[in-house]
Amino acid sequence: MKYFNKTRTIEQKTTDRDVLFHLKKQTEILSLILKEVKKSNP
Repeated sequence: MKYFNKTRTIEQKTTDRDVLFHLKKQTEILSLILKEVKKSNP
């Protein structure tokens, strides 16, 4: 794993960071939608 981390480019690292950020956002939004749906449909 150490070797893999050292061979990754800065572009890959920033891309991964962006993807993770957007996935987190998407998860939050989906959670909120799910809460609303559960509320309106008991």
